[in-house]
Amino acid sequence: MKKGRAPDLTSERIATVLETLDTWKVKLTWELLLDAVEASTGYRYSRFTFADYPEIANAFSLKKDALRGALPRSRGEPRDERVRAALAQAERATARADRLEAENRLLTEQFVTWAINAERKGVTLDMLNAQLPKPERDRSKGVK
Repeated sequence: MKKGRAPDLTSERIATVLETLDTWKVKLTWELLLDAVEASTGYRYSRFTFADYPEIANAFSLKKDALRGALPRSRGEPRDERVRAALAQAERATARADRLEAENRLLTEQFVTWAINAERKGVTLDMLNAQLPKPERDRSKGVK
C-alpha cells in the first residue's frame, strides 16, 4: 500500500516548524527535526521539502551553528517552576529574535542586490515608486 503525500506546507505549518527549531536544545539533524515535526503535525515531510523553504533552511542552519557553539551551563536549573518557565520563555524569545535578525540580514542583502541591478538597468527611483494600477472590480468585460 502506498503512503499518502504530506499536505503542502502552509504558513501555519511553517510557523510550527520554526517554533520547533526555536525551542530545540539537543543535537540537531534533519531526521530528528522531521521526527519532531511529524510528532506535532502528524505528517512526515522530507528534508528536501524543508530545504525548499528558505526560512526553514536558514533557521535550521542558524540553530545548528548556535548549538555547535553552545557552552555547557555552569549553574544548575532553578528550583522555582515559575523561574524555570520564565527562563524557558526568554530563551525561546532570544532564539526567535536571533532567527529573525538572520532572516532580516538575508532580506537586506537581497534588497541591495535588487537595488544595484535596478540601477545598472537604468530603473529610476520614480519608476520604482510608481503607483500600481487599480484592479477593475465589479465590472463586466464588455462594459466600460
